[in-house]
Order: sequence, then C-alpha cells, then structure tokens
Amino acid sequence: MDRAVQQTDYDAFSCKISAINKKYLPCQKELEFCEMKGFSELHMAYVHRLKSLNKRAFGKVQRAVQSGLPLMNYGTYLRTVAIDVECKSFLQNAASNSKVQVLNLGCGSDLRMIYFLEQYPHLRWIDLDFAESVSLKAKILRTEEQLKKVVGELRDASETEYVSDRYFLKSCNLNNIEKVLELLTEITDPEVPTLIITECVLCYMDLPKSQALIHKLISLYKSGTWISYDPIGGDDVNDKFGSIMQTNLRESRQLELPTLMVFNSTKKYAQRFEEVSKSTEIETMWQYYVRQVTQEEKNRLKSLQFLDEIEELQLIFSHYVLLKSSW
Repeated sequence: MDRAVQQTDYDAFSCKISAINKKYLPCQKELEFCEMKGFSELHMAYVHRLKSLNKRAFGKVQRAVQSGLPLMNYGTYLRTVAIDVECKSFLQNAASNSKVQVLNLGCGSDLRMIYFLEQYPHLRWIDLDFAESVSLKAKILRTEEQLKKVVGELRDASETEYVSDRYFLKSCNLNNIEKVLELLTEITDPEVPTLIITECVLCYMDLPKSQALIHKLISLYKSGTWISYDPIGGDDVNDKFGSIMQTNLRESRQLELPTLMVFNSTKKYAQRFEEVSKSTEIETMWQYYVRQVTQEEKNRLKSLQFLDEIEELQLIFSHYVLLKSSW
C-alpha cells in the first residue's frame, strides 16, 4: 500500500508539468504574489535532472504532457493556485513574527518551497515523505544548481536527505506518528507560527492514524493553520462518484481511500478538524472556481484548450475540497 501511495507523487508532478506546458501555470495571480521569475524554468530544470535519475518517473511526466487533457489541467491549475494563495496569505499574516515555519507532509516532488523561501527570509520549510521519494528529490536538489541556490547549501553529508539552514527534506512515514513527532520536535519550534499542508495525503491514511496525526500536530504547535486538499465521496444516495473512484483506484493502482466515504461531504470533512481548532473554513473546488476565479481568468483558461465538458468539470470539482483550519 505504501508503495502504491508513493507512486501518486509522480502522478501529481506529471500533472503540474502538463499544466505548465499548456500555459495554465503560472497564472498572473501567482506571478504577482510569488514575486518570482522562472517558475516554469525551475520546474523544467527539475524534469531535466529527473530524466537522468529515474527514467520511469520521467516517462510518466512525458506521457502526461503528451496527453494533457483539459479536465486534468483545470484540476491541477485549481489545486495549485488555491494552495499557493493560502500559503501566501498565511505567510503575509505571519510577517510580523521574526520566524515562521511550513510543514509540507507528503511533499513528493512539490517545488512550492522554492518561491516562498526566496521571498520570506525568516521562513523555515520542512518537507516530509517516504524515504524513496525524499532520496530522489534530494539527489535532484543536490545536483541542480538553479534549485540548490534557493534552498541553500547542504549542511550535512547525507546522500538521501537534504538539510540546509532554512530547508529540511527528511524521510518519514506519516503513519508512524511517534517518529513524526520525534522528528518534528527535533527540527521545528512549537512556539513559532506554523502552516501545515496535506495535499491528497489524509485520504490515503486509515481513520485512526489520520485523526491521530491531526490531533497530535495541532497540539504540538502553539498557533498555526492547516491547509488540506482531498477528495470526498459525496453524501447523496444517488452520488456514485466515490464508489466508482474507489473501485477504479483499487483495480488499476492497488490504492485504497479508507476515509473517502467517511468524510464524504464538506461538513463531515470539516468536523475532523473542528474539535481541535478555533476556526475551520471549507469549500469544494467547484465553489472555488465559481467564486474565486475571475471571469477574465476563466476566459484565459478557455482559450488554452477546447473544453465542452462543463458538467463533468462541475461533477469532479464538487468532489474535491480545500480546507483551512486555524488554532
């Protein structure tokens, strides 16, 4: 099961490269708030190094770019922009503090740390994931000068992880709560405002483990915000999206989504955080698309690829949620 979950990282990264290739990303909003030039170039530098280190993962990226289906690109666009905007909002609000830290749990090949570390000099960023994913990412960061320049020079001799003054890429199985807490107690400060990101992570964990992770980490840090992006099953009796999704993933990928039908609505998904936080906000990605994406931006997206599946777009986006919970 862990191996199957680990492979989803390459799916997510492939989708992001496809969205970049088709010009969905970076959007104007990201260019404005990231204040960073070279968004696309840095991602492509990562892909170039990936080619020499893991041909299987590189092949998956290439296939995603070649297929580049509009529905997939729309989804990646929304997922990326929504989380980036929330990261920016948190970091701006915490700017008055001398220190701030971000924990990206199940980080995979995500490069979000690049543009935020460059923009916020007092930021410490911690990426955690399975050992194999971390080892590959660490190799790329060690050998790609464009990326290494931002994350900082290595300060230890590890070949399987990456640790600099402000960036920590460490291997850890999130299902082992004791080890997670032990590691985070060592490399983070409980008194510092903390942003926690789980992007399609909690959905692959068993209910007791995922809830323990939420409760233990919120208890560990004095103040912070948790951003979580996940699929939900749907609570209408005629809604078959969740059951079909489960069957397809089980048969094609040997993947299980233990809590998909447990937290199958925005209300139920929010409840897993509400008992340990002060405020929780949640919306489906369809609601986000309707409310947060301007008409001008919708028109830009339409110009990139022909899409006549608006009903399917609504169906899929209504089964993914973005939650923000603060304590």
